[in-house]
Amino acid sequence: MLARAAKLLLLGVIFWATCAHATELVLQKWVSVSRSLDGQVVVWETDPANDVTVELCSPGWKKVIASTKTDDKGRFSLKQVASSKLSYLRVSAPGMNIYQLRVRIDKHAGHELIIHLSVAT
Repeated sequence: MLARAAKLLLLGVIFWATCAHATELVLQKWVSVSRSLDGQVVVWETDPANDVTVELCSPGWKKVIASTKTDDKGRFSLKQVASSKLSYLRVSAPGMNIYQLRVRIDKHAGHELIIHLSVAT
């Protein structure tokens, strides 16, 4: 009986090791600058990532204020909190690393927000 339990445990560990992906938290060190909290999420540098969760959070990513999903072109749009000078975004999807970034809104910014996700390994 003990040998059977050990075999089942070993099979469970092997199954977990081959099927599980370790998701990492990626924290962008610099502050992004964008015209708005609209943008695109991509994987592999250019492939649009659809059905990705994009969350607007309180400072330090402690609470979710608003949330949306990307469309089939990887695009998303969130409304900025009026009093906020710095926005905290969290981006996540199954099988992908969780990405946290800070965004400063500048109406004169020359580019849209593009977020590059990486595959969890």
